[in-house]
Amino acid sequence: MKQDKASRIIVLGGSGETGKRIVNYLSASYPQISIASAARRPQENVSKKNNVTVEQLDIDEQEQAIEILKKYDLAIIALGPMERYGNKPHQLCLKAGIDAIDINDSLVAADKILSLHEHAIAAERQVFTGMGFAPGLSTLLLTQLAREKASSTGNYHCRLYMGAAYGGGETSPYAVLASFSKKLDCFRDNQRVQCDTPWQDEHAKFQFPAQKKAVDLIPFATPEVAGLASGRLPDDLMIASLDSRYHIQYLSQGFARLLAKFNFGESMINRLAKKFFSGGQSMKNKKDADPDTTLWVYPEDAMEQGLMVHGVISSYDLTALMACSVTDCWLNDKLQSYQGVFAVEHLEQQTCKDLHSALTTRGVTIRRSSKENYEEADVNFGWSDTPVSKVSKLRNYGENWYSFECAHPKMAALQQRFLFDSDIWKSLKQKLHFLSFTSFVITTMFRWKSHNKRLAAYREKDGELTMTRWRAITKDMSMFTSGYSRAREILGKEVAFKQYRKMFLETGRMEMRWLWPKPEVFAAFSDPAQSIIDYWSAFMRNYASLGLFDVKLDDSDSSVLVCDIKRCAYAKMFFELGCGELASLVREMEQEALAFICSQSGLQLEWQHKEKGEARVILRKGVYMKKAC
Repeated sequence: MKQDKASRIIVLGGSGETGKRIVNYLSASYPQISIASAARRPQENVSKKNNVTVEQLDIDEQEQAIEILKKYDLAIIALGPMERYGNKPHQLCLKAGIDAIDINDSLVAADKILSLHEHAIAAERQVFTGMGFAPGLSTLLLTQLAREKASSTGNYHCRLYMGAAYGGGETSPYAVLASFSKKLDCFRDNQRVQCDTPWQDEHAKFQFPAQKKAVDLIPFATPEVAGLASGRLPDDLMIASLDSRYHIQYLSQGFARLLAKFNFGESMINRLAKKFFSGGQSMKNKKDADPDTTLWVYPEDAMEQGLMVHGVISSYDLTALMACSVTDCWLNDKLQSYQGVFAVEHLEQQTCKDLHSALTTRGVTIRRSSKENYEEADVNFGWSDTPVSKVSKLRNYGENWYSFECAHPKMAALQQRFLFDSDIWKSLKQKLHFLSFTSFVITTMFRWKSHNKRLAAYREKDGELTMTRWRAITKDMSMFTSGYSRAREILGKEVAFKQYRKMFLETGRMEMRWLWPKPEVFAAFSDPAQSIIDYWSAFMRNYASLGLFDVKLDDSDSSVLVCDIKRCAYAKMFFELGCGELASLVREMEQEALAFICSQSGLQLEWQHKEKGEARVILRKGVYMKKAC
């Protein structure tokens, strides 16, 4: 990250789910800057980086808080619940004479924060509010569409999906509970109005990618309402209405509607929030707890013309990355023309482009919600991943299909889907009548058992862990050969191999999109090419340690990695089971996956296939210029 001025940054709420992510991301990006994690309570598990310090700060102790804030140049306000704090931390920052960025997700708080605009101008300070996931990232998508005049009527929709795999923070339930209401403040027909919550209108359900069916939505009063109705929008923005709704895995609309009937006091809300939090911590351990997050903003009646963020990443990370991207722009003097209080909808087009660029540098990619990109999100796990500071912290680093901890909960269903949609499955169904197809399935199962028995010698390994992994390996190999060999008998070798290869590689492509991180994550490293070389080398060594092949890695030339793969056990098993023509399929799958993660790195890939699953892989560093924020 390029950075032009020395600064000191304090993160209020640095011990929270989002705050700690902000601290970690900023301290990794700017090792020369002092980053303070501030919280009311003593902090545990604070980043051990040399540039991270700890402050104990209670904003209710105003004089003490102001004195602490005076030591810094910028405060990032990640406190919660914001509905209760309102603009109190912002007022303290103005009194301390420092700028502020917040991740506010409350409309009640947004009104109070925006009311400080003239005060901030008088103090010659900058306050950027709602710089999180929604609002923030969602608003960036909205304003881009509006500037493109994607909707002739100016009507837009925002849809959010959050999987349950992350559990959530202690203050998150307050924002969820606040969204359960009989009435909502909305932005309609160019004005702020209060309306009955549209629980069961024509937009009550929505089909997100990677979901089996349309899910119920919960409408909410987005903080963007305050900014859109403020009368301060740039002249090039034409937004007449915004309809915002979300779905959280395991949270039903019926339950939300039930709670919306009650007007709970503070004590009951606190109790409910604690129950929501403990429930979230429990649910994140369920087998089908989803790690995906989707943000989709689109013009009315034209979903495919919208913009989307989707991937295996939490809304907390997306919130933190948005806040960090605003900080990047602040540090690099991209925001110096602003004085006062600003939400994303108040920013000029060039500033929004700068934010977009900063997000891209941090690995957050915004794509059109085209059919192609929807498909990528639907079956290939999207294009966003949680960024990390070290290659060794990437998902499944040094692991392979037989050593990683757990697969994506949708993996099994996707594997079945690819099988049933494949040409070879359809050909067999057409060739065989019902009883014959049933017989095919039964005989294939018996052959699977027979083939697996013939591979018993491969499972005779030292160590229970290695034996367990080889049991899984031989189970897979015998499954491949039993199904393929039976199809070959029915369809003939030429047709069977062509169609089986197509199914194998398409399924493998999907599976590898989960096993390895996305190209955008590698591109976010200071040296993307080297990060991929390190990741690939660890993958190769892990596979070799299992005895699946011999590998020789030559990196004596710092700009080139040469990888020789020999004595492939996959190929040997395929030949022993009479299916030698399948011997190169695993290498082909790996080639496509490696080419994919190299696609944004400047790495040049040369893959030389040899007989019996052997190959020479050459990764050569090209010219790559990383964009400055």
